[in-house]
Amino acid sequence: MANTQFSDTIHVLTYIAYFQGQKMTSPEIASSLETSPSLIRKIMATLKKNNLLAPTHGPTQLALARDPAEITLQDIYHTLPGTPLLLNVDQHTSQKCPVGVAMPQTLDHYYHEIQAAAEAQMARITLQDILNDVNLHQATTPH
Repeated sequence: MANTQFSDTIHVLTYIAYFQGQKMTSPEIASSLETSPSLIRKIMATLKKNNLLAPTHGPTQLALARDPAEITLQDIYHTLPGTPLLLNVDQHTSQKCPVGVAMPQTLDHYYHEIQAAAEAQMARITLQDILNDVNLHQATTPH
């Protein structure tokens, strides 16, 4: 099963940016992700700890700590607990097989290149880009 921590965290920040200045609750945000309010509170605590969410003056006064144009996907990615790698190599392979013995080290090399390229691209995409796409989707989708 795929890990959705990254997309959920982007979703929470986009929701807060989209509804900026309005009162928001973790159950409302959770309904947007179709998840539990406790998960939203956990994500928000991590975002506050990593200075992407501003300290709040009450549970419904949520605000970004920086302008959405100054928050990159790489910033968000690095808030994830343990900053998981995008791809993981199966290290449990046969040491008796020529392919099995070589595969972990071989894939580690390529996966490192892929990780670096992905993070470089994340550094170019901002929360404002995501918010712009959400706004465009709203403007072009019949209601």
